[in-house]
Amino acid sequence: MVAGAAPARYSRAVHGQAGVRMARKKRLKIALIGYGAISQTLFDVFAEKKPAIDVVGVLVRSGRAKATQKKVGRKVAVVESLKALLKLKPDVVVEAASQQAVRDWGETILEKGIDLMVIATGAYGDPKLYKKHIKAAEKSGARLRLPSGAIAGLDGLLAMRLGKLERVKYVSIKPPHAWTGTPAETEFDLPSIKEPTVIFRGKPADAGRLYPKNANLAVTVALCGAGLQRTDIELVADPTLPAGTNASRLEIVGDSGEINLQRLGRSMPDNPKTGVLTALTPWPTT
Repeated sequence: MVAGAAPARYSRAVHGQAGVRMARKKRLKIALIGYGAISQTLFDVFAEKKPAIDVVGVLVRSGRAKATQKKVGRKVAVVESLKALLKLKPDVVVEAASQQAVRDWGETILEKGIDLMVIATGAYGDPKLYKKHIKAAEKSGARLRLPSGAIAGLDGLLAMRLGKLERVKYVSIKPPHAWTGTPAETEFDLPSIKEPTVIFRGKPADAGRLYPKNANLAVTVALCGAGLQRTDIELVADPTLPAGTNASRLEIVGDSGEINLQRLGRSMPDNPKTGVLTALTPWPTT
């Protein structure tokens, strides 16, 4: 999903088929916020793109630059401030850190006319923040990009919302241990769960706020469809899932028909809260 009406900055002045070919040959410059499991996967993904996508910099927390520099190599700048990151003049900044990073830096990036891809879309459970970022993107000509993440079917949802949506429900299903460090840990004895158990039932904004590392997609689904107040969310702890996987279900009913979509995907080896597909979807197009 892309917000903001202006074309991408790196292809804005290109016209005709010859111009399109030239735009495709230009190497895209990406800057990353955060260097966790998603960013590490993106390094490999971008290197395999043809032409390759250049990661020009990574923004990390204070005190982590030295260790991160050893991992990414000398060709990639590792910085500890947004100002230093923007000096690298990226075409796109990919937020792969946290909802707080979106709140702290999203507006500034967009105001500079730089495209912003947001992974922690749960931050937009705050409609005021979302509207502020949309306004900044429209004013500068930048694009606010919301990738589909570890789900499929959002294309159908976007089409169906042009008609009348009667019901939209998103269900996120992960093994019990993936919900550690969340409110579910205090409300349930997670290691003792023996069958699929609903640990949260409510609206997207609350899911994104209470489960910021697990339920960002709840808000993405809402923004693509019926909105924050008319989308139902369930979070499920399921010990019967195959090892190393998580799952989701998207249920849509509208005047144009119905969609019932189930997904089973591999989770990040070092982060069971996140699916591998999350890191594979935020590919900026050229």
